[in-house]
Amino acid sequence: MSNLIAISRKIKDMQSILKISEALQLISSTKLKSYKQIMVQGSDYQSGVNFLFEKFYTSYEHDYRITNSKFVFSPKKQKYPFWIVIGSDLSLCGRFNRQIVDFMVSKFPSNGFILVFGKKLFNLLSSTRLKNFIIANYPSEMNQADISKKISEITKWVLKEYVTRNCYTLQLIFKGSDRPFNNLRLLPFTSDYFGKKNIKYETHEYRVRSTESVIELFPIYLEATLLNSLLDSKIAEHNLRREIMNNAVKAAEEKLNEYKILYQKIRQATITQEISQITAALKCKTN
Repeated sequence: MSNLIAISRKIKDMQSILKISEALQLISSTKLKSYKQIMVQGSDYQSGVNFLFEKFYTSYEHDYRITNSKFVFSPKKQKYPFWIVIGSDLSLCGRFNRQIVDFMVSKFPSNGFILVFGKKLFNLLSSTRLKNFIIANYPSEMNQADISKKISEITKWVLKEYVTRNCYTLQLIFKGSDRPFNNLRLLPFTSDYFGKKNIKYETHEYRVRSTESVIELFPIYLEATLLNSLLDSKIAEHNLRREIMNNAVKAAEEKLNEYKILYQKIRQATITQEISQITAALKCKTN
């Protein structure tokens, strides 16, 4: 009887674990779908911004050294970096944040400024040498209805801080869905800004000055890139947790079935034993 009670408790515990795992699985699946929808809805805008910015940037008329002078005021001997890092606020994604922390600790210079998305990542970084470099912290999970507005406000703040703090480099660090790690260098402008030597294009048909267009478009390009990177990071996170929960649900179901089979075997053995005892008792009385 004691074995039956113990197995019965394990069955109840496993049923609770299964319900929790299924709930987390559903939440991750729902949020994953929502973030993907937001990214798809904004894909045309993102593509348009990227196309225009790259088109003007790679124009014959554009000189990246001139556009740099509008954003980069840092002396050559004082090259402060400004890093934006996107982490995870989800449970069961500790490794997600740990990989970013390890990269930051090993690569971030001895001085500079850091903007952190994610309270859990912020707490991890606060226990390292980088804690004094963090100048702002935002949650990585935002209200999806207000996310575009919030990112727009943050982008304006980033550019203001970048200029007033005399920063030289502006980098965006996050884990995306297409590859395990992304490190985008957004400032200063360079000859190989898009990963390879720029192919120069004629842009006179636009009847605008390419250098001025790059200067005007960069804040929009930065905002679109930051929003897209945050969405990409969220998709990667929720996809990871959904996979973890899928495995947890399968494991819980298998264990629950094992306990149920074991319960039935013990129960059947107990019933058989009780029947045998009753039969034996009746035989004794008959004799």
